[in-house]
Amino acid sequence: MADAIGRNARRLSPAFVPAAAAIGAATLALSAWWLAADALRAKPAIAAEVGMVRGELWLRDGWSQLQTSPEAAEAAFTRALRLSPMDAGAWFGLASATGRFDWLNPTASKALKMSYYTGFNRSDLIAPRLILLAQVDTTRDVELVDLLQRQIRLILTRAPELKGAIGQAYRVAGDANRRIIEAEFKDANQSIPQ
Repeated sequence: MADAIGRNARRLSPAFVPAAAAIGAATLALSAWWLAADALRAKPAIAAEVGMVRGELWLRDGWSQLQTSPEAAEAAFTRALRLSPMDAGAWFGLASATGRFDWLNPTASKALKMSYYTGFNRSDLIAPRLILLAQVDTTRDVELVDLLQRQIRLILTRAPELKGAIGQAYRVAGDANRRIIEAEFKDANQSIPQ
């Protein structure tokens, strides 16, 4: 076996060894860079800067900044979406960041819709997204009305353990959305949880 390796090694191009060493060094450097970003997860902003091409790090950074700096959170969510446009969590984060003060903002309603379209059944987003949707003025947007109705039906038929989220959404909803929630419960012959 050693003789076969020795014979084949003599046939290799003289550039093989330096090329293999360069590929190995590049692989090692990329692995170290990837692991460095993971090691910094406790500091989301730094981790996102180090792992600049990793959408999940920008998403984590956005959530960490949402309460203190909605503008910085919006920038982080936007960056996450550039890297992972099908991430429903990033769309929900953008909707949360841009819709905090003005739901007439087209970015906020579009982001909320995209969060539903890219991950309607994501169980980790159902409750918070429903509560956010209940606060939106849906009277001017039939798509949002449809999403609200569909989300309530989904919970009533397939995820009854999340009925408490409907109760929370009902408490924060405006009059128009309360009527929608009441109508869905009436159609299902159920009562709204308190």
